[in-house]
Amino acid sequence: MHEKSLTLPAPPHTFLEHLDPRIKMVALLVWAVCVVTVPERRPVVIGVYAALLILLLLTNGRLLRKFAWRFGTALPFVLVLAVLLPFFKQGQPLWALGPFELTRAGLWTALRVASAATLCIAAVALVWASTSEAGLLAGLRGVGLPGTFVDVLGFMLRYLHVLRPELHRLNDARLARAIGPHGPGALRSGANVLGTLFLRAHERAECVADAMAARGFAGARRTLHAHHWHVTDLLLGALFIALVVLVRLLVRA
Repeated sequence: MHEKSLTLPAPPHTFLEHLDPRIKMVALLVWAVCVVTVPERRPVVIGVYAALLILLLLTNGRLLRKFAWRFGTALPFVLVLAVLLPFFKQGQPLWALGPFELTRAGLWTALRVASAATLCIAAVALVWASTSEAGLLAGLRGVGLPGTFVDVLGFMLRYLHVLRPELHRLNDARLARAIGPHGPGALRSGANVLGTLFLRAHERAECVADAMAARGFAGARRTLHAHHWHVTDLLLGALFIALVVLVRLLVRA
């Protein structure tokens, strides 16, 4: 069985889970801007930002498992980028193997890009781990993203849980009727599964749209738990943003 049971979100326990998602989105945006604008050969600044992120993780240890899973899925792409970049920038060669040359400038660029990407991905993973799906959508609306875009993203997140079991059922049926997993027939049957899944997703989307229209949906989404500004959230968010900006301003190139 590949069904995913419907469960209510767990109540928040850590201060990051209690924090208003709109503040987390604003802080994430400021973090990304400050991290990606750090000039090359400034390892102290990268170290300070990494220490700040580790401190947030340690004070929210309950999120460590979810953070590691989300961060680990994107880390291989950063590693591939860091390995390839030093060979594609001209400069003083440090090591050569045939036509490939590893340069000093390329090495510094790779370290800068890899460190910035790692810190940004880690921050996104931490926000994702500490915020429910409804909170993420509320945070995106709160920072001014178009409502249509947020609604489409919300439906995608919601119905991925519905389409995933459907894909597993179709794949199980294909395997039960196939002689072997190899050969040209496997590619054709896999394409048939994807085509069938697309048709069923389209049919479900039409049913959902008809149900929403029958219930008087006019474009405004309503939630059971509306987010409200709290003084504590504003102070914590302002303190974090000020600290991140201050670290960046101290090392202006």
